[in-house]
Amino acid sequence: MKLTTCETAPGDWTGDVLALGVYEEDGAPSDGPWLSGVDAALGGAVTRLLAYDAFGGARDELVTGPGVPGRCERLVLIGLGRPGEVTPHTARRAGAALARTLTSGPNRRVAVALPSWRAGGEEIAEYVVEGLSLAVHCGRWNVLTDRFRADYGSDLPREPESAELLGCEAADEPLRRAGAFTDAVVLARELVAAPANLITPERLAREAAAIADGDDRFSLEVWDADRCAGQGLTGFAAAAAGGADPARFIRLGFRPADPAGPPVALIGLGLTHDDRGVLRSGGAVQGAKKYMAGAGAVLGAAAALSALGGRTEVQFLIPALAKAAGPGALRVGDLVTTASGATVEVNHEDAHGRLMLADALHLAARLGAARTVSVSALGLPVAAALGPKAAGLWSTDDALAAELVAAGRAAGELLWPLPLVDEYDDELWAPFANLRSAGPESGDGATAAAFLRRFAPAAGWAHLEITEPAWSPRIDGYYNAGATGYGTGTLARWLCLR
Repeated sequence: MKLTTCETAPGDWTGDVLALGVYEEDGAPSDGPWLSGVDAALGGAVTRLLAYDAFGGARDELVTGPGVPGRCERLVLIGLGRPGEVTPHTARRAGAALARTLTSGPNRRVAVALPSWRAGGEEIAEYVVEGLSLAVHCGRWNVLTDRFRADYGSDLPREPESAELLGCEAADEPLRRAGAFTDAVVLARELVAAPANLITPERLAREAAAIADGDDRFSLEVWDADRCAGQGLTGFAAAAAGGADPARFIRLGFRPADPAGPPVALIGLGLTHDDRGVLRSGGAVQGAKKYMAGAGAVLGAAAALSALGGRTEVQFLIPALAKAAGPGALRVGDLVTTASGATVEVNHEDAHGRLMLADALHLAARLGAARTVSVSALGLPVAAALGPKAAGLWSTDDALAAELVAAGRAAGELLWPLPLVDEYDDELWAPFANLRSAGPESGDGATAAAFLRRFAPAAGWAHLEITEPAWSPRIDGYYNAGATGYGTGTLARWLCLR
């Protein structure tokens, strides 16, 4: 889909589908001079459409009908809500609403026009385009070459040849960002949604290589079990024992020509298969997949950084394994020595992810990261408080947490800060080890955060727990059913727009 800007007025444009953004005012469409002018230029087509179906301009509201013969085949009115309440999230939903109408009829050329491309104090062209592009991705496999679906459903959006933003000036850079961020999220979605027999730890390493190839700002090291042992990653090695596929530890480095500021590290947990996750999800297939959502988000952010560039040196660290109960696998009661030298008593069947992150956090400190962000789908019970659409955020650095929350808002990803409670360290006490892998089940989220903090670099650290928002049970705005790519937009904006 070719994305362009165009100075043509909506009343003068010719093509297949013309979409008009409409604000709400007192429960009715805002009948400002802009909309009246478009209606007049289209021979009253807007008035006829409003008379045909109830439409108030509220957020997520949409009505579509015949256009003007010879001008546009179809006219779409998209509700934007109240003028002062448009956010990046609602702008994306407006773009997605348009995409969901593109299931039948002519739609090779599509145009979008708004009364103003500025709302809430910021330009929103980027967000509208992202919503449109992400929703058009529904049902497709654009990044991975493997084909998982033989047909393309008639109920899913069809990709236009072109989408034009009418009356949008100087939007080249927003469109470039929108394209890079969309591609990053799509990569993360496809990696997480793909079956575990395809996306193995080795395949994740090849995806990292695809990002690094041809970009001399990137370096790549992929460590197998022997190399991990040589690096002292003993906690990761213990977690990887008995896995269904050979484990890999991926270290993807980015160094701009003239780095500004201290280096940072991003860590993405990559459980490409989780046998226990299937049980936790009642046998649902997503239980085997979504626990690699942290790795998907971090690789997506790396892809965006390759496309847009950044000023900060970054280490992307991805511990990846396929968890299974094979010979030599980690058992409850085992004692594990981590890379930091701290010993951990395994008292929980899902200790693998925590041990993997513990070693990755220690490595980030060893590599000199001034600030570190780790991302995982550990299955922690934060959804009871936050619901399925928000991620939990723990941090030792309030400024870092605020930056991530702001980046998440721009990405349409809600991050909710949760407390790090010193007293919960006592819940991890073990008589014959430095600490246990888990505390009481009732406080598993808080004690997991306390566990990870023990291994986090002394400089700023934040952790995102994205299990619930990483997977959507249904189509929801610009989220497709299945893997959502959650976390990618936050990390990409945090890195690229600093």
